[in-house]
Amino acid sequence: MKIAMTLYRLGALGVFLTLGVFAEDPLASTLRQNPSAWLTNTILFGFAVMAGLLLLSVREAWLRNNNRTLMFFSHGAALIATLWLILWCFVWLADMMTMGDKAEMFIKHTAYLHLFGVGFAMAGYTTGWMAQGLGERSARFLMTLGWAASYMAWFNLFLQPALKWLWAPGIGGVLVAVGAFWVSWKLKPAVEAAS
Repeated sequence: MKIAMTLYRLGALGVFLTLGVFAEDPLASTLRQNPSAWLTNTILFGFAVMAGLLLLSVREAWLRNNNRTLMFFSHGAALIATLWLILWCFVWLADMMTMGDKAEMFIKHTAYLHLFGVGFAMAGYTTGWMAQGLGERSARFLMTLGWAASYMAWFNLFLQPALKWLWAPGIGGVLVAVGAFWVSWKLKPAVEAAS
């Protein structure tokens, strides 16, 4: 379980480093020129920073001991992350509408990607409710949170490659998802794991 938690912690740090996009152009210059854009961008990128803080605060003992408080926090965060990812899909759609003649083609092709990205987040959230123990359930919800941050980062890197800080949550979110899945697998009851 130590390797899984190490992957998880490295990934959580990467998700928290989403904070770097606020100091990076073109986002930083947009925020300087238009202070009213702070609210929108704080919701869009700030959620990943808060998710990174939550992910970093998780202790292995809480997962092993089926901590009820962690389950409630991870459940709420996973639900909000799924809705936040859907919000991002609308933002990306609005951005693609400005592509002129290519807009229709981009929208059609990225719709399939969004089905995968949001669908995977929803599947992770659902499997959290299917888990028996609270620790295993919490790990599945944390996996969903990591995936949502990762998908947001990868798709934004595709549309805005200048935001280099998005590499941190892109890779970090995948590490969180892999680490949390590994932890949830280790926490399965012995009878269920044997079958």
